[in-house]
Amino acid sequence: MRALLALAAMVAALTVPRTDVIAEDLPVQDPRVVGALALLDNSSSTKHLRTVLERNRVSVQFVSMAPGVYARYSVARHVIEIDNRWSSVDDIALAAVIAHEATHAQDAVSGFLTGDSAGACIDSEIRAFRTSALFWLDVYGPKGKSTLEDELDRQLNLVADRQLRDPHGLENLVRQTYSAQCSTS
Repeated sequence: MRALLALAAMVAALTVPRTDVIAEDLPVQDPRVVGALALLDNSSSTKHLRTVLERNRVSVQFVSMAPGVYARYSVARHVIEIDNRWSSVDDIALAAVIAHEATHAQDAVSGFLTGDSAGACIDSEIRAFRTSALFWLDVYGPKGKSTLEDELDRQLNLVADRQLRDPHGLENLVRQTYSAQCSTS
């Protein structure tokens, strides 16, 4: 009888799908982003993003990028790449950047970016900027970060302020800024 129960348990272990996540299922993250990823869980606008990254095995890495490029999401490689110059910023700024790029990851896996249309690309950028702005506002409030340490902080404050005071203006600014890039991607 014990042998039969052991055999049944072994068969069940091999045939019943697992609903838990094991370590090998999770993406490999740069150790510098662990704290930033945890911060996403604390904001109502970003609490779902870590699950999106984990389910779709999206990793976050630091790489050298061209001047003016802060970060990007690669649909083909399932990776968020952040410019090396931001590798030592505080976790909150890093979380805001990850929130932006994770929004693109969410759009990609949901099929929203299928077909490479310029409109879908621009709409994804608008959502990404809004998401990072809402996260920034959740953390710092309507006045933004008071002590700006670098250009990234300044940009995040500006985008959050625009989202707060003129969301339609933020949308128009993103449309103007990304129209050329989205029409060639």
